[in-house]
Amino acid sequence: MFTAMTRAEIWLQDTLDQSYGIEGLANHLGYSSSQIRRQFRHCFGVSPSAYRERRRLERAAVLLSLTEQNIAQIALRCGYLNHSSFSRAFHRRYQLSPRCYRHALKHMRHLPPPKRHFKTSIERSPLQQTVLMRLYKAPEQIHGLGLIKHHANHLECLQATTGPSIPAIALPDLLPEKVKALGNETTPNQTRTDIGLYLKSNTSADYLALPVAYRRVAMPPHHYSKTYFDDFSELSQAMTATLIQLTKHQCQLHISGEAPRVLWHSDRLELQMPLLA
Repeated sequence: MFTAMTRAEIWLQDTLDQSYGIEGLANHLGYSSSQIRRQFRHCFGVSPSAYRERRRLERAAVLLSLTEQNIAQIALRCGYLNHSSFSRAFHRRYQLSPRCYRHALKHMRHLPPPKRHFKTSIERSPLQQTVLMRLYKAPEQIHGLGLIKHHANHLECLQATTGPSIPAIALPDLLPEKVKALGNETTPNQTRTDIGLYLKSNTSADYLALPVAYRRVAMPPHHYSKTYFDDFSELSQAMTATLIQLTKHQCQLHISGEAPRVLWHSDRLELQMPLLA
């Protein structure tokens, strides 16, 4: 069920590279700082600040494993103001310095290819929007995944106004899972899946009232990799094929660490991986 703490968790995820404190989160939600701390810990088992640091370090682990960006750049992109504070926090979580962690997982750049062939291309997307609802379930546990009537539940008005749309999900935990960055925590509500619609037209949905559980996600023009596959059971293989291609060709574009997306077209599925210059 959608709650204020779901909104809090999403806000923390979306501001990993920012320096906002708990007061910023409280102002965003209209609660007191003490209420936020108490309710967030009740829902997620940790304080908001500890949760944010965990997510920051998971993203850092992804970028260390799958890109050639220098450590200072990664620290800034993950919300750390300097290299030393980042290194201390990273060592506390993974018992390795960022440099040693990168060396230990250098095999991630030489993954064995999957048994079947997947073609990956890189494209540039214009401004697009998705409308998403957060569920704390693995995709395999979600009924009706890929069917428009389930993705568009309560969104009939939006569909009528914006025209054709594509069932879509975003998977914030997919890359950390791939590089084993999630750790061994057994806290509740760990797996996150955003389910909803990818709007095919450029028509803005900003003026439309959405059900409370949904949020608009504006995607500015950006590069992304595109890998087609046939069945959702092939997602892990498609992801591996994508990572192999991207880690071989990192001249100008890098994996951003943002959540990969899966789109259900009429004849196939599409894995999109956001990239960054």
